[in-house]
Amino acid sequence: MKTKNITRMALLLALSGLTPVAIAQTETETKTTTETKITKEKGDTAVVEVKEIPEPGTIAAGLRDAATFSIFTKALRASEVDLQLGTKGAFTVFAPTDEAFGKLKEGTLDKLFLPENKEKLRSLVLYHVVPGIFTSSELKNGEIKTANGEKVEIDIKTNTVEVEDSKIAKADLVLSNGVVHSIDKVMVPKSLDGFAGLDED
Repeated sequence: MKTKNITRMALLLALSGLTPVAIAQTETETKTTTETKITKEKGDTAVVEVKEIPEPGTIAAGLRDAATFSIFTKALRASEVDLQLGTKGAFTVFAPTDEAFGKLKEGTLDKLFLPENKEKLRSLVLYHVVPGIFTSSELKNGEIKTANGEKVEIDIKTNTVEVEDSKIAKADLVLSNGVVHSIDKVMVPKSLDGFAGLDED
């Protein structure tokens, strides 16, 4: 059943005075799960909210379900990168923890999440995503190109692996469409230097 038909059904139920319902539907073509629900009723008008849910086992779903990545998950959703990481593909994600985001200058996150700064937030998020799958043992010294088009420097040390000036705290969370390495600091692409104090310690 297509989302359009689900929406029509939800509206008919609302207009007939029945209890609002939540409908979950999986599209077989793309395997993208959507949830449709009535969020408000006023007279003969029903407001229907449709949102996409990451496919189980994907990077977006794994980050969403982990307690330490709530801010990064919020950033994925706001920038709509979760749509990419919630379906098929092959990605490596260097995911900043909530503690890493807490190191940013006060007010930086608020500014990044403003609607008018969506593209800047998207650029920041994509700077943490690398096309292809690279486990910790496959990472090599040198530069690697990220999904925002800029490169990050990988530095293999005796006891740690650094990406730019961030350290990998936990490596190799393997998911259906890639691998996640948690990092202890938010990485800032050169294109965003100076924006909202991102390049300041």
